[in-house]
Amino acid sequence: MNKFTDTVNEATAVTKKGLTNLKDKTSARTSAAKTQAKVKTSESIDKNPLAIILGGIAVGAIVGALLPRTERETKVLGKAGKKLNKKARKMAEAARAAGKEQVDNLGLNGDAMRAQFRELVSKAAVAVKAAGQAATEAAQDKN
Repeated sequence: MNKFTDTVNEATAVTKKGLTNLKDKTSARTSAAKTQAKVKTSESIDKNPLAIILGGIAVGAIVGALLPRTERETKVLGKAGKKLNKKARKMAEAARAAGKEQVDNLGLNGDAMRAQFRELVSKAAVAVKAAGQAATEAAQDKN
């Protein structure tokens, strides 16, 4: 019984070590990806600050378009208000499309995240399998 307990304890230790290593590697990769995203974002801002300004204007236009119009605004602006609203909507759509493209270029889209998650799960499965094999081998060891 004592040998069995020792084997189980050893298998548990091997599994914990494998999972700790996996966690550390995952943490390091996540940190590296985060750093890379920050650098790419910073570089993008440095290379094209005008795009950031236009993006801010577009966000403001979106917010303005979403706010309800007052009666006074409708009376004062009339047709000009409708034109401005239409233009603001077009600008907001262009900003959204450009932002989505930029996010995709940085590799921050859903497909890339899913691929990273699949890879992580696959590596975790390999670690668990290795730990199980080690436990089995330790249980079969007659020493």
